[in-house]
Amino acid sequence: MITYILIILLGVSAALIVYFYQIFYKYDQFLPGVQIASVSVSGYDQEGAAHLLDAELNYLFDTPLSFHYQDYRYDTRLGEVIKPLDSNKIILGVWEQEKKRSLIAKILNMDGSKDIEYPVKITYDENKLNSMGSAWKENLESDYVNAGLEIDPVKGLVILPSKKGVKVDVPSTLAALPGEWVQLDKLLVEMVVNEETPPISENELKNMGEISTFTTWYNPKQVDRSHNVVLATGTLNGVVLKPGEVFSFNQTVGQLSYAKGYRDALIIVGGKFVPGLGGGLCQVSTTLYNACLLAGLKIVERHNHNLAVAYVSLGQDATVVHGSKDFRFQNTLDEPIYIWSNAGNGKVTMKIYGNLKYKQKIEVSHVVDQVIDFKEIRETKNDLKPGTTKVEQTGGPGYVVRSFRTFYNNDGSVARQEQLARDQYRPLNRLVYVGVPVKQPDPVQEVPALEPDPTTNPEQIEGEDTANNEVGIEGQKGQGDRSRVPPDSTLSE
Repeated sequence: MITYILIILLGVSAALIVYFYQIFYKYDQFLPGVQIASVSVSGYDQEGAAHLLDAELNYLFDTPLSFHYQDYRYDTRLGEVIKPLDSNKIILGVWEQEKKRSLIAKILNMDGSKDIEYPVKITYDENKLNSMGSAWKENLESDYVNAGLEIDPVKGLVILPSKKGVKVDVPSTLAALPGEWVQLDKLLVEMVVNEETPPISENELKNMGEISTFTTWYNPKQVDRSHNVVLATGTLNGVVLKPGEVFSFNQTVGQLSYAKGYRDALIIVGGKFVPGLGGGLCQVSTTLYNACLLAGLKIVERHNHNLAVAYVSLGQDATVVHGSKDFRFQNTLDEPIYIWSNAGNGKVTMKIYGNLKYKQKIEVSHVVDQVIDFKEIRETKNDLKPGTTKVEQTGGPGYVVRSFRTFYNNDGSVARQEQLARDQYRPLNRLVYVGVPVKQPDPVQEVPALEPDPTTNPEQIEGEDTANNEVGIEGQKGQGDRSRVPPDSTLSE
């Protein structure tokens, strides 16, 4: 009897094994409960499931996608920003995963009571997302504006209000997009937009007043140089420095170029005046340098010209060359300072505004330790008439100068004095162009033959004459070399 029962059980087991083998390993349809991206494919073979999925993919691609911020909306479709999906590849991948699902899990879910979900990942097109982000920035973003100062002819100093900036956080906005395929009627995404508060507010400028001013003059008839002066001065107007902040002239003005509107004007190179891009900027930096001195600010970097300039006293100039020589100063006050600059009608003016409690009585002076005479250089010029001359540059002396800044107490007594620098200016040699002289033929003369003097050694006399001639030539060459000014390609006016 027991043997009979065992035989029956073995037969039933074998039958069940064959049955489930046919269902789970030979069956060509998806089992109950299987869903792909929330789409039920139960009872479908691979081809049928692929057709069903294609229809759902079209629905997914047509899903309206809208980004919004306040009154701004950017509308598109999900299919415009995602990469195409291959339904056959998706179905094949799920089918392979189904083969690996445990037999027990399949038997327990024969009624399909439990959903066996296979999500489908969405891959976004980076180029399309970047293009969309650029459109958001163009329509929404704006830079913050610091509170500023304006000189009104009637009202005087007027405070201009600040304005908050707006920046779109594109990565955070895109992070709200679904990473997997979901069935939605529409997709609304609220954009992440951050406001930027200006570091300088109206409150910080309410006690502002003029704590220093300095003016230099230029010739407005030099059109290109005047243009450069006005252009560079405009880039400085409105600059605000917080306490401890360092100002850089070269960084503020930026690299000079014709595209920015700068022109060629005369600069000094190798002791001569030649056209150069941005001629005139040194007058702007010099004017600002002196305004900073009179405001009591710390000078971080300053360089003097190689030659003395006419628009400011000796020892008070500040030359700049982008990439090598900069003018920098630091706001050493406990509150912000504001630069007001203006150029026009032959005048450059720089004003430093700050809390009036920092206004001081300051004077800048200099002492000339040495005056270096200039020399005259004559050069032939083929286009000048023979025997004529043309003075190209009149020349000027060089100097060795010490400059000082003196601080005074309220009662007029000297509080302290500091030496700013010890500068050396080389002379600007006088340059005269001379026309090429016409060479005259030597006159023909008959020289009578002389009898040699037996008391004289001819070789000795010839040697002395030759020696004298060589000394004279060497002396002239040495003098000529010393009168040349070595080239200096970094000097600018």
